Amino acid sequence: MPWRKPDLSPVPLICLAAIIAGTLLDPARAMPSIAMMVLSAYVLIENPVENFRQFFRDPVLIMLVLVFFVYVASGLNSTEDPTYWLERVRIKLPFLAMPVALIVLRKKITSLQFCSFLYLFLVLTVISSAIITVKFMSDFKDVLKAYSEGRVIETPFSHVRYSLIIAFGVICGFYLYSKNFFLKYAAERWLILAATLYLIFFLHLLAVRSGIAGLYICGIYMIVYTLVRIRNPKVALLIAMIVLVFPVVSYFTIPSVKTKINYMKFDLEQLFLFKNAASLSDGGRILSVEKGMELFQEHWLTGVGVGDLRVEMQRKLKLAPEHPRTWLLPHNQFVFVAAGTGLFGLLIFTVAVFLPLFNRRCNRQWLFVCFNIILLSSFLTEATVEEQMGTAFYISFLLLLFFYFRYENEENEEAGKQLSN
Repeated sequence: MPWRKPDLSPVPLICLAAIIAGTLLDPARAMPSIAMMVLSAYVLIENPVENFRQFFRDPVLIMLVLVFFVYVASGLNSTEDPTYWLERVRIKLPFLAMPVALIVLRKKITSLQFCSFLYLFLVLTVISSAIITVKFMSDFKDVLKAYSEGRVIETPFSHVRYSLIIAFGVICGFYLYSKNFFLKYAAERWLILAATLYLIFFLHLLAVRSGIAGLYICGIYMIVYTLVRIRNPKVALLIAMIVLVFPVVSYFTIPSVKTKINYMKFDLEQLFLFKNAASLSDGGRILSVEKGMELFQEHWLTGVGVGDLRVEMQRKLKLAPEHPRTWLLPHNQFVFVAAGTGLFGLLIFTVAVFLPLFNRRCNRQWLFVCFNIILLSSFLTEATVEEQMGTAFYISFLLLLFFYFRYENEENEEAGKQLSN
């Protein structure tokens, strides 16, 4: 009996589901890395010539890969801490692997599959957040005390990146509800809406400003979108009321929000009135950005080298009159890249992260724009993609949304041309 090549077409979709699960489940933390390796092998097995041809035709994918090589090249300028440089390069590996690996999803994701992936993501965010909510309520006083000291409740990984995932979970929930999506029972739509509203509550309970700010900026964008694109002033007014009223209500009804805001006021007063950043969260972050900018001004062409950035920041912060006890890296993704790689690296990174928004088939989709709003706004206050989970979340969902909306709309346009002919 002649050997028949096995059907490997489900592999990309299974790997994508593994990446989504791995972003939120502790036992599955290694799954994104394994899935990326499997996808990379799949690209080389299934029609590699066509896959690479499509890759080199897409400037968005090329720019994302160049981010990885910018970090590699900075090793030539990193002489004091090669171990830290290797760590930075390892964390940026998804920028090299994912744009090539996920090219196989081009024109292969149906609307049902795409919404099912978002549904899986929504379910996992609800499960993960429910566990944290139970911990919060069972240890209420101690958790609030931690918030009053600038700390937060324990999350599966970095609380900032986790809050961004929750914020995007809210957006996914509204998207699925607006598409009337359900897998089997029509009543699932109301469960999706309930889950979405719960995630909004949880995001405020968590009281991490990056996620909350990203969500409200999305709300402002949706007001403009519904007025200009959909031309529905009633929906725009409803969104505006929620954006204006909910922050006030949450301040007076959710204790962690009020505690967090009061600590933030104390923190900033200590920094700006008394020049004190010792053991203070916001003060240390602001100071880290200032010192990162100083490094960029002093080494504007090549940066100090990503591998030497930690050492150089420690030297700067040692001399700071604010006396920070924790030596932070720049809490701004653009400043981090600028200080580490210089002007050339900053230009490549900036073009890479903003270029997807200039694709006309994608920037018409509010889900795609909201994802970028949440992530790019976090870049202003956090080096979001300098941790493994932040990088995996950003690059995986960016490419999933990019490939789906770009090629879904391309097929719709081609179908429209055929009908018109």
